[in-house]
Amino acid sequence: MLISVTLRSFVYKVLTLIHKLMLISNKLITLLKTLSKPDLNQLEKYLTSPFFNENEDLIRLFEYINKFLRTRDQTHIEQNMEKVYIWQQLFAKKKYDDVKMRRLTSDLNKLVLSFIAYKGFKNTPQSEFLYLLNSLSNSGLNKQYEGLLKQAETAQKKSPLRDSNYHYNQFVIQQNRYRYTEKNRGNFLSALEKTDHELDCFYFSKKLKNICDAMSYEQFLSHQIDLKKAPGLLEYIEENGYLQIPGIKVYFLVAKMLSSEDGEPYFYQLKDFIHQYDHYFSKSELNTLFVHLKNYCIVKKINTGKQEFHFELFSLYQISLEKEIIIDKNNLDLHHYKNIITIGLLLKEYDWVTNFIKEYTHLLQKEHRENALTYNLAKVYFSQKRYHKVIEHLRAVPYKNKVYALGGKLILLKTYYELKEYIALDSLIDSFRIYIRRNKLISREVKQQYLNMLRFVKKLSGILPGDQQSIEKIQLQIDKCKALAGKKWILEKIEELK
Repeated sequence: MLISVTLRSFVYKVLTLIHKLMLISNKLITLLKTLSKPDLNQLEKYLTSPFFNENEDLIRLFEYINKFLRTRDQTHIEQNMEKVYIWQQLFAKKKYDDVKMRRLTSDLNKLVLSFIAYKGFKNTPQSEFLYLLNSLSNSGLNKQYEGLLKQAETAQKKSPLRDSNYHYNQFVIQQNRYRYTEKNRGNFLSALEKTDHELDCFYFSKKLKNICDAMSYEQFLSHQIDLKKAPGLLEYIEENGYLQIPGIKVYFLVAKMLSSEDGEPYFYQLKDFIHQYDHYFSKSELNTLFVHLKNYCIVKKINTGKQEFHFELFSLYQISLEKEIIIDKNNLDLHHYKNIITIGLLLKEYDWVTNFIKEYTHLLQKEHRENALTYNLAKVYFSQKRYHKVIEHLRAVPYKNKVYALGGKLILLKTYYELKEYIALDSLIDSFRIYIRRNKLISREVKQQYLNMLRFVKKLSGILPGDQQSIEKIQLQIDKCKALAGKKWILEKIEELK
């Protein structure tokens, strides 16, 4: 029997490998799947432009793949990506040439990457000015060059951003202004001073950001990050007026917040500054600053007993939603979604959490939406002790995700216990136990946590209030149990029995 199982496993692995070898480059398909439908439309125009591509086979290959990509059906895509079959669609009766097929996919992959780079370049107008300035610097076209310098400077003034990238652009523009005025005997000394100032602004903002990242990582990793920092750097920045620069000020505040014995004043300054001047920073930069503030709340405050910082953490999440800092391309990460609900329920902000669930669940990935809505509304009702609403929400819900399945069953179990519905409780314990044991997707450690929880809930349901001997006996067992789901709630129920 053992031999047949091993052989079956070996054969399955071999067949899987053969199938993968028959498929077109996964690297190309994975890359194309990251593009939205509007991006795919633009890519098609890019590929059909003779300036970027003259190989018609690449256009046909893309058109074939694109037809299936637009369905967004993973199974449908995989079923139609065999190399030989695609070759037949592209070249009819020509004999299959694996080398040519692999070269085509490789060339198309390079062109897609080139398109992404081009799109990024065109989406940042300043990049075009900077490349043009460098290209025309020695052309002798003084009028055109002077006009281009003025256009670049005007575009910079119109930009709302004041981050490190802004100062890098300023540095390049001022450096070009310096070289131009020096060459043409203008006021080049002023241009040199501005060039050096912008270089300092760019360097200090980037250096402080790296220092802050290192300090933040060192809170979680048992590893010292070796970043070279000039002695007295923070003092120099503060004493020489650089805190007037938004891109420097925010990371100066982060550095002081993380390194000071009492970082609270810097925490509040940074939070207020971001709330007021968020337009100075890109969403990516704001997200980095939000993470620093969030980690400070959790690591430096909540984890050291300052429970009042739960309110600050909740406030940060509210700001991050209002400013759409944690919303990327109309998507909300499931991790943020869960944390917001957890902290909101902890603070008993039931109405706010209910509205949040109803307004933001549609921003989750499609496969999570239905279960997330039902499960989290049930969590709110349970926290409010509206137990009949919990049952109404959870009793007949088909869960697609094991996390929601376990969580939903656990809430339902607690609800039956709270309502003293012991017949329903016993039935759920039995079915829950069977579900855990049969489910192969649940790890052994998690299974043990839930099986222990079911065992203790079963015992608790049979103990009469005031039976001190039985209560003390089960509490001793729980204290010794290291793998236990819902431990906090179970200990609360023991206290009630006492």
